Amino acid sequence: MKKLLFLLTVLTLFAACKKKYKYVEFIQVQDNYSGQSIREREDFISESSDSAAYMQAFYRFCTDQKIYIDLLKDGTMDMNHREYPISFKLYDPDGEDITDIDFSSKKEMEERFINDILSDSSDGSKNKVDSAKIKDLLPYFDVNKDEFDPKGKTWYKPKSAPQYVNRNGIYFYFAVQDGKPLALRLKIQYYADDWLFFNKVQFSIDDKAYEYVPNRTETDHGNGKIWEWFDEALTGLDKDLVYALADAQSAKMKFIGRQYHNIKPITKNQIVDMKRTLELYKALGGIY
Repeated sequence: MKKLLFLLTVLTLFAACKKKYKYVEFIQVQDNYSGQSIREREDFISESSDSAAYMQAFYRFCTDQKIYIDLLKDGTMDMNHREYPISFKLYDPDGEDITDIDFSSKKEMEERFINDILSDSSDGSKNKVDSAKIKDLLPYFDVNKDEFDPKGKTWYKPKSAPQYVNRNGIYFYFAVQDGKPLALRLKIQYYADDWLFFNKVQFSIDDKAYEYVPNRTETDHGNGKIWEWFDEALTGLDKDLVYALADAQSAKMKFIGRQYHNIKPITKNQIVDMKRTLELYKALGGIY
């Protein structure tokens, strides 16, 4: 009930004059007869501000993902024809794309929605804290409490993770708040001489193919080099990829750009660190 009240409170923060926003959800269709395709589903959101509209859109996207997960779990999904949401776009009343809008509480509310809606522990269960495992794993991590965060988040990141985005890299990390791990996060960084403007990453992990489509990517450049990256909270739909990476014997990733692609290896050390991060996440009480 408390979770529901929180979600309703967030979604009704603004009670002033409302504007009409267009919500577009991108759905991957997997049909055993016609193959794989992407389709779009459009709807409209009425809200008084861009930030409120974004959170309404994010809530809707998480809810649609949760419906897919639940249907898959209870065995009622038609396995010959599967549809699941992979991303969304939000357009303001003037038709401008505001999916990448930034506001102070955005990251915190996204993580809260993911934990409350998409958590596998919706029945209130939780993992037991494994103190011995934590003690073994902590030497491999930088642990930093955010002294400016009123919520008192403490971040756990592998020591080998790049400190800046002008390096190639892939790693998991997460925050703990009030003794509870928040959403597991994935950060991937691409560093090279030429732009790709990648919008998708494909993986070959132990000869099996996987794919991740980020909601958005960031870019920067300097000294004749470019860097592109994304940093996103993972959901239950990403579980196969997460466990494949953590348990991989060999892996590589293919960055799909607007016109070109580039393949980067995933090193043994990166794989080991992803496995350690997942183990620490669970040892601290996280469920994934």
